[in-house]
Amino acid sequence: MLDKLIQSVERLVAILIVLSLLPCLIGAIIRAVGTLNLLLLFGILAVVAYLKRSGGTGRAPRVRGGAGVERTPLLPHEED
Repeated sequence: MLDKLIQSVERLVAILIVLSLLPCLIGAIIRAVGTLNLLLLFGILAVVAYLKRSGGTGRAPRVRGGAGVERTPLLPHEED
């Protein structure tokens, strides 16, 4: 029980250290690449992701096998 608690605290500390170093890393990347080049890169990645998601492969959708039993809908009884 105590071992799990210690492991959880260690994991939490590691995550907090990584998150605290993230802004410094992002700043270094922006200074090295340049703001305009980074914006162009993000724009190109967004367009590629959009085309990949909306494009598809052009194949017909896969037809499911007829292994299940076809069910008929249950309708209320009609009272005359």
